[in-house]
Amino acid sequence: MNPKPFLITYLILLSSLNYAQELNALVLDSLDQNPIPYASIYLQSGSGVVSNEEGLFRLRFSTEQALKDSLFISCMGYQTLTLPLSSIKDSIFYLSPKTIALNSVILSNKQLSISQILKKIKEDIPEKYELGLTKKKLFFRQTGSEEFLLLDVAVKRTSISEFNQAFWDSTLQKVPRKNDWYTELTGTLYGDYSKENQKFDLEKALELEDKKTSAIFESIEQVFDTILKENIKKDSYFKIRSGIIGGKLDLDDFPTQEKDTLTPEERINIRKKTFLTSKKSLIQNLQNSIFKDDDLNISIINESNKYNFEHSDFTYINDVPVYVLTFIPKGNADFSGKLYVDADRMTIIRLEYKNIQNIRDFNLLGVSFIEDMKEVILQFKKTSNGKYGIEYLELSNSNEVGFKRPLVITEKNKVVKGRNKQNQLKMDLDIKTRLFQKFQLAIFENLPISKEVFEESEEGPGLLPVNLTKYDPSFWEGYTIIEPNETIKAFKVTPIN
Repeated sequence: MNPKPFLITYLILLSSLNYAQELNALVLDSLDQNPIPYASIYLQSGSGVVSNEEGLFRLRFSTEQALKDSLFISCMGYQTLTLPLSSIKDSIFYLSPKTIALNSVILSNKQLSISQILKKIKEDIPEKYELGLTKKKLFFRQTGSEEFLLLDVAVKRTSISEFNQAFWDSTLQKVPRKNDWYTELTGTLYGDYSKENQKFDLEKALELEDKKTSAIFESIEQVFDTILKENIKKDSYFKIRSGIIGGKLDLDDFPTQEKDTLTPEERINIRKKTFLTSKKSLIQNLQNSIFKDDDLNISIINESNKYNFEHSDFTYINDVPVYVLTFIPKGNADFSGKLYVDADRMTIIRLEYKNIQNIRDFNLLGVSFIEDMKEVILQFKKTSNGKYGIEYLELSNSNEVGFKRPLVITEKNKVVKGRNKQNQLKMDLDIKTRLFQKFQLAIFENLPISKEVFEESEEGPGLLPVNLTKYDPSFWEGYTIIEPNETIKAFKVTPIN
């Protein structure tokens, strides 16, 4: 008997048990057929994902899981849908609304007032939330758009002929008026909520952005560098003044193109490290906006006296009873929204709010700043030890910055005696930009780990994101992510003429 065919068959069967599969699907309301955003989709084994704002999700699992695991789809106000993975044959799931009359519910033999609920939410935070060392598998997406609404320069006087009006008109004409970008990455974050205990193993990253835009700015910078080198003395410094506002800039601090002595490999390693550090810092800042020093760092909760809260509903998520509190501002507070509270443990399950007035509005002497949009969605999920951990966080904001003022840049020299003014550029600026950003953080697995495991874990060396000029649906094949919305799917770089 030849054992080789049997061995080959066995190895194929064994490998097939670990072969990853994907479920790409849509979650809808069974009554009105509308998409259900931010529904929790998870397996009995604990891993999961959330649906995007259009109700779409993608979940990865092994064939072995498909044979014996179950799929759960839950959302606030809906009955939880439970299905064996092996029985799933459709890509559309319907959730049925679950309505409960608030006045018919009695919890712990007493009805708590809103002030009591808010007080209990702030108590025993380390006992209710997973704040210790964990291993988090996550997906992060940063969406951005920046647009020049105004970009005008009027030269009043220049001693450097190259910096005449024709130069500025030609240069500003090359500057792209709008730039859109998307950054996506996945990896494993080890640590707690302190910046000292954070290690990030970055696994894969993507950038959807027009690199020609940044190349244009680099080209303009090189032109400036050449002109400055030809006209500025070695020991110069610059006096910068706009009306009564002024400052000093040494030549050593002035951005010039120095000779690059690094090897190609060294440059790549620096770029990798920079990308890793910047994205880890962004994720840390998002997490610290929720927890800091073993306490909640949420302004709506910590400054609850600035809002009017009221009981608006009562519901369940899975078998957990949930208070639904709506809130609107008192006086000059900025936000309105909803707060969902575990009625047994007095923990936040979900928080959603947005501003109803400008958050900041400053305009003085031609300098303006308006922050006119901020929206937050925060969702928690129970971890394996029964504590709550972040499942999904979405932060969107937008602002407009304007500068309509005269600007005078004067070159002076440290070694020239007497009148040491060398060159001067006077011009009027009229610049206004609009910036929009959205940050999305999804944590698919949140497992407590020991100090020894944390110390043994290693932060990866980083990597460079793959740059694409249009959305590629196959890029994240085999990964669990937040499904892109239609805007991202339609992203395509428009060639610059």
